[in-house]
Amino acid sequence: MIQAGLVEDWPPEVRQALASFKQGHLIARPPIFYAADLRRPVWSPTAALAEEGFAAGEERELIHLEQDWPPYGLIATQTCDIAEERPNPVQPWVQVCPVERCDPASPLLERDFVVRLDPPELDGEAWVADLRIEVPLEKSMLVGETPIEAFPNEAGYEELGSLLAQRRGRPALHSVFHEVINVTTRAMKQESQAMKKKARGVRDGIYRLKLDIADGTRLEPVAAKLYVVTRGESSQEAREWFADWWDRAREVALEGGLELLPTGWLNAEDLNMDLERYEELLDVRNPLHS
Repeated sequence: MIQAGLVEDWPPEVRQALASFKQGHLIARPPIFYAADLRRPVWSPTAALAEEGFAAGEERELIHLEQDWPPYGLIATQTCDIAEERPNPVQPWVQVCPVERCDPASPLLERDFVVRLDPPELDGEAWVADLRIEVPLEKSMLVGETPIEAFPNEAGYEELGSLLAQRRGRPALHSVFHEVINVTTRAMKQESQAMKKKARGVRDGIYRLKLDIADGTRLEPVAAKLYVVTRGESSQEAREWFADWWDRAREVALEGGLELLPTGWLNAEDLNMDLERYEELLDVRNPLHS
C-alpha cells in the first residue's frame, strides 16, 4: 500500500529542506497524535476524552493533542533516511519524539526511555527527549522548519545514534538484568553527591557495556558476566566503581536466581581484540549516562 502511494517527483522545496536535517535535530512544536480505545484508557488524555462521553461505534479514536503539544520534537530517523540521496525517495516520513523541559532532580532522568539533551540554543537546565512515542510526520512538514541543535558537538549525536540503535535492536532479556544493572547503578548514584560526581567521572571513559550469558538463555539465565568496554586503558576510578557495583549487584542477582560473574574489561582501542567474540556479546545501555 505504501509503495503504491509514493509520489515519483517530490516538490523541490521538500528535497531542499531535508538536506538541512540529521538525526537528533529538533523542530519546534511538532504535532503529537495517537490511536486509543476510549473504553480502556491507560493515559490521562485518553481518560479525559472518554469522560466527555462517546457514541457507540466511536470507541476507537485518533487523538490529536492540540492543547498539549510539546515545545520541540527530536528527529529519531537515521540521517541517511532523511534526505535519501537517491533519485526516487522511498521513505515519505520521519519519526519524531516529544522534547520537553525536565526538573534536573527528576527521577525521570534515570529511565532508559528518556534521553537528556544539551541544546546550546535553548534556555533551561534540563531538556529531554521521550522515546516512548514516535510520531510519523510526512517530510513535507519540514519545509520552513529550522533545525535546532540538540547537542553542542558531534559526540552527543553519536551517543544518541548508538542509544536509538540499541533501543530498537535490544534483545529480549529476563527482568533480572534490569534490577542488576539499572536499578543497582541508580541506587549507587543516588547515595550522595560524591557518588554522583564519581559516576560522572567514570562514564566518559566507557565506550560500551556488553553482557555475556555464560550459562542459560537470555530469558532464562543461569550465569552472566558484564564486560566494561573502555575508551583506552581503564582508569583506577572506573575499576573501583565497578568493583563496588559488583559487590552489590551480585546480591541482587542471587535473589533473582542469577549468578553474576566477576566483571570483565575490554579496551576498544586494542587492535588485538577478538572481534568475533566481541560481536557475540549483547549491548546493554550504560546507566551511568542516565
